[in-house]
Amino acid sequence: MHTAAPLFAHDGQWRAIFWFSYTAWAVTELVLLLRDARAARGQKRDSGSRAAFYVLIPAGLFGAFSAPYFWPRAAISLPPAIVFYTGIGLIWAGIALRLWAVMTLGKFFRTTVFLHEEHRLITSGPYRVLRHPSYTGSLISFIGIGVALGNWLSVAILVGCLLLIYAIRITVEERALAEHFGEEFAAHKRRTWAIIPFIW
Repeated sequence: MHTAAPLFAHDGQWRAIFWFSYTAWAVTELVLLLRDARAARGQKRDSGSRAAFYVLIPAGLFGAFSAPYFWPRAAISLPPAIVFYTGIGLIWAGIALRLWAVMTLGKFFRTTVFLHEEHRLITSGPYRVLRHPSYTGSLISFIGIGVALGNWLSVAILVGCLLLIYAIRITVEERALAEHFGEEFAAHKRRTWAIIPFIW
């Protein structure tokens, strides 16, 4: 019999760990968003794709947190401690990868699709393998949140929303990069994956 509540809700210590980790993820995203508000010279090439984040991320989180209450049969039927701490580990691993990607890009990182006047193509650090490692980091954190909630449907909702957003955003972003960098970006694209090695 599955209990209609998130996995972390069954233990006081787990509850504290989850909300600390979730808050760390949320604060990281807020800091990156505020950092992006600084002035920059160049061309905005977002094509409205940022709006997808504002709609689908809250919707995905709402659905994921609701799933354990409305679909308890989708609970992850594995040892609870293993499930919970795997989820927490994924949240932090995703935060770490996202921050590594941001630091590697430096002043070129923005939450909008934006080409600076002095823009150059970064292919070092995580960009040696992935063209959008910060997105990979977010995806890992979202999987972690869903796993820590202890519900497969929570995982599916979060992953589904994020992949839909990235399908839109990566198309817009890579079109702009291809126009700006030409063959340099084409060569980089041939030797890397977008966000998931060996898959996409």
